[in-house]
Amino acid sequence: MKIHKIKITIRDREFEFGVPENEYIVFKKAEKRIIELIEDMEFPEHRLDNAILNAALGVAEENENLKVQTEELEDRVSELTKKIEIFLNQ
Repeated sequence: MKIHKIKITIRDREFEFGVPENEYIVFKKAEKRIIELIEDMEFPEHRLDNAILNAALGVAEENENLKVQTEELEDRVSELTKKIEIFLNQ
């Protein structure tokens, strides 16, 4: 699997890490939100690593909530589709 090198600058500190190719686009879309979450937090400079972790956890939580909502919507669409099929087959 190909790994993309990513660099992010937060409060004049540069962070470099690898992201798997299949997660690159998702990460790039979330990158701005992660930086915004960190910039909005008030913390001493030496706690930047903890702030990054908290922001990443926040994004992960938002992502998980969206997954659950998507699954629920898919279930509702499936139920409605079945009801429509039953109605049309009467």
